[in-house]
Amino acid sequence: MLATESNPLATRPCDELYELTLRFGGEREWLSSDCHAQSPDSRPAQPAPSDPARLTFDTYRKNLLNPHFMPTAIRMAVVIGSLVFTVNHGDALLKNEMTRSRWLSGTLSFIVPYMVSIYGQTQCQISHRSRQP
Repeated sequence: MLATESNPLATRPCDELYELTLRFGGEREWLSSDCHAQSPDSRPAQPAPSDPARLTFDTYRKNLLNPHFMPTAIRMAVVIGSLVFTVNHGDALLKNEMTRSRWLSGTLSFIVPYMVSIYGQTQCQISHRSRQP
């Protein structure tokens, strides 16, 4: 429910998100324009940056084979992928019931953690660079 002159106590679209983020120790992130309205507890809204650092698909794609990110991503893929593979396909592997589709799914158990790790490292790098003067 949006705050209006007739109902000043109503919340704005992102007030709950802002409060939840603060409760978990996070910082307020840049939200859409309707979320920049002053919150009910009179916190001043932060202006949107003129050129926010954003992760683009092209940047992400280039970092998939970044030699600085790969060791961490490979470790994550091996550890997390092994756990996911074991949970999802361990029984079938032990019973020698692995089909082509199971092997494909098992391969994704390792690829997805690798890609998520690269995404996180890329996002961290962009965030770090945007904070530097």
